[in-house]
Amino acid sequence: MPTFATPRHRRRGDSGACYPNVSCIAPDELLIRDFRELDARETLRTSWENERNILIQSVAGHAQEGHGVFHGARYVNTTMDDIARALRLDPDAVRGDRQELMDGVSEYVRRVLNGGDGSLLMDDFGVPLLGMGTLSFLPEVDGKDVLRGLYLGALRDDADVRIHAETKHGLVIGGGKSYLVNLETMERAGLDADRLAHEEHDADAIERLWQSGVIVAKDGPDTAETSYLYVRHRKGCGTSDDACIVLTGLVHGFGAGVGAFLADALDTLEKYVPVFGGSDHALAEVIARGMPDLNLTPEDAGEIAYLSADESGQVPDSSLRHLLAVDRRYDQCAAEAHIAYLLGRPYAPVGLSHRRTPAEEFYAYCEARLARWRTRGATD
Repeated sequence: MPTFATPRHRRRGDSGACYPNVSCIAPDELLIRDFRELDARETLRTSWENERNILIQSVAGHAQEGHGVFHGARYVNTTMDDIARALRLDPDAVRGDRQELMDGVSEYVRRVLNGGDGSLLMDDFGVPLLGMGTLSFLPEVDGKDVLRGLYLGALRDDADVRIHAETKHGLVIGGGKSYLVNLETMERAGLDADRLAHEEHDADAIERLWQSGVIVAKDGPDTAETSYLYVRHRKGCGTSDDACIVLTGLVHGFGAGVGAFLADALDTLEKYVPVFGGSDHALAEVIARGMPDLNLTPEDAGEIAYLSADESGQVPDSSLRHLLAVDRRYDQCAAEAHIAYLLGRPYAPVGLSHRRTPAEEFYAYCEARLARWRTRGATD
């Protein structure tokens, strides 16, 4: 059995206490407990190995935000490396497993661009994309529609795309970008992952982070000194991944809705892979170059960003875990409910996101938002 060193350069007391200039990292016993509770409570619509690797990301969120077993105690610099090691897993192996899921989607894109119809949502080895068995049994989809949804879903988070949508619609949408951050330099500067993620950093502030050595790269491999962290550029209303999936499907067709779901999964998975840096955006560029009949532009992605914007703060925004978590009362997960709704089929009354918003209520919201958008477009 392999042995692993203490995570990176950071020191940990028996209770996970903080030392001077070293931000808190959750103690192993809490990370293990939170993982075990999640694993016992939830079944995801994917293989158990994939489920474990997704739950690791959820534990990181719990530790950073003080949820789950952490009961309000926040360990804001806890990383997925810390959790993998606490569970006695090889971080490189976990990263590799997540990369394989992303590679499966890339293989699908390549096959469609090379002339395949994309009717089977599988990788080159016949494994359903994301390891999600449901995708094996969908009615045949048009691969080009799936790629259109991937393109829109990947670009809707792009800063320039969002700014264009903000200018057009008069709505400020929050946004930012992930960078490779030197953890020790960050801590010496009096910063932590929470401040980077939630405080606003304009162009001048981002430049200062570069000059001070807090941000060291936009992409590349993680190292013992760095971690891939989200840095907020501007504050504004959030966006809903559920709304992106459903409204992309309503506007551009069922296959595009499936593509938007895949894009959302890629955005989650790429947070912990061997080499970081905008894989979903790069795939969108591959699609744009290789698909002459795409018939979409970044402005279309901006409209999806606007439609997905949560102006009320009440729209459900499911993580990948919540999208795949099976409600055992109905043997259906939120992603399957979205698929059934877009196909015009009956769907289970599953609850969405943290607030467990009823699916029927959410779909009514999407229909109303779409109607307002179309009415506005007709009068512009």
